[in-house]
Amino acid sequence: MPFNKINITLTAAQITSIQTAIHALKSTANLPAQFNLTKAERRTLPNINSSRYPYVQRAIKNHGTNNAVLANGVAGLGAGTLTEAANDLTFYDQMENIIGQLMQIVEIYQDTQQVAGSEAYLWTRAFYNMAKSAAENHVPGSDAVADDLASMFEKATSGDVPPEN
Repeated sequence: MPFNKINITLTAAQITSIQTAIHALKSTANLPAQFNLTKAERRTLPNINSSRYPYVQRAIKNHGTNNAVLANGVAGLGAGTLTEAANDLTFYDQMENIIGQLMQIVEIYQDTQQVAGSEAYLWTRAFYNMAKSAAENHVPGSDAVADDLASMFEKATSGDVPPEN
């Protein structure tokens, strides 16, 4: 039985508003440095994780500022200045907060899409079952509907079909 949690479509104004917000987020005016790493680069690029973060933070905020000789030596190796490292860490922290918020939004949008898709699928399954029943009772035109949809339901496995409500 369909559960009708959603019965909406977005207006043109809503779609435009969402698209405008996405465009603003992608704009170099809001994010001047943008990278598109390959899968290999994502795997191999050294990065901060939760266990490394405190060490990076201490190195930059405590040790780097208190030991100019070491900080200048690192800069001489081509790793950048202490100021650049501090800016990178600040940017990392800023992005952490923003990415968390964006992930929440994406999850809400995906969940809402899944509910809509599930309801459309449940309706289609009920419609198919009705068409099969109608075809068995020789209702004109119902064979064409049942035949057209049969391949989707006959090949479905238990993982493809949501549980009956």
